[in-house]
Amino acid sequence: MDKASTIMWAGTVRSLPLAQQLQATTQAGCDALSISPYNYTRWIMEGLSTSDILAMAAENNVVLSHLDPYTRWAKHWRPDSLHPRQSPLPFFGFDESDFLRIAAALKVASMTAIVSCPKADVSIDQLIDGFARMCDRAADIGVRCDLEFIPFWGLPDLETAWNIVRTAGKANSGIVFDFWHYMRGKPDSELLQSIPGEKISTVQIDDAAATVRHGRSLVEDCIFFRVPPGEGEFPVVDLLQQLHRMGGLNRFGPEIFSVEFDTLTASEIARRCRSSCRNGRSLIGTFSPLTFACRK
Repeated sequence: MDKASTIMWAGTVRSLPLAQQLQATTQAGCDALSISPYNYTRWIMEGLSTSDILAMAAENNVVLSHLDPYTRWAKHWRPDSLHPRQSPLPFFGFDESDFLRIAAALKVASMTAIVSCPKADVSIDQLIDGFARMCDRAADIGVRCDLEFIPFWGLPDLETAWNIVRTAGKANSGIVFDFWHYMRGKPDSELLQSIPGEKISTVQIDDAAATVRHGRSLVEDCIFFRVPPGEGEFPVVDLLQQLHRMGGLNRFGPEIFSVEFDTLTASEIARRCRSSCRNGRSLIGTFSPLTFACRK
């Protein structure tokens, strides 16, 4: 399934076991769930088989649509700015063969490529060459390769991501557009408008305070303190409207990394994802065709 209309990004349900992640996905009104290679291997070690995982998803009418993330396509990949509780090796350390094997086994439609090393460790030419090669490898197994920019690492903004995707020129490539990454990086409405809508492969919708709280790092803000759309101060509706006008809302859904969500049940997470859309500052009532987490 290449065009899943609504996606539950796994970070939103990261504290839950697979069965409850699938429950939250369906209760939130989403028809797809992303999956990380780390979670996949952990579930396999816990006794599930690939067939079990796919069957559980099918029983819930959920597609496992995206494998996220892959880092080792870049020349350097080891992060230098993760929170002390976050070890980079288990989550980011999958080599290319293992990552593509998992993607093929799960029959995903796309994979996410990120740069997790400091900006000084890689050049733009290295990233262009590495991404082009990665797209070719992904094409061999029928998978789209989507590039995600992250403001505190070596691929920090939309401008750089679009430069890489445009120059690499691969048909099976696109950009992951995460609201937090965009707003905390270098937001540029004119640049966004200039990108062909079909090259915005997928959209991760979230919200946060207008600025990072004093004493909190950018990394901490990213992985612990996002909130549902409409509960923060990002221009969520404006961004959704712009993406819709340019044809960039093809695959989308909530990605809410949150210490609060880490304490919630599947039903509570689903309710928060749904109710956020009914907030007066959010999408519902303003741009009703885009009820990403409130489909009946």
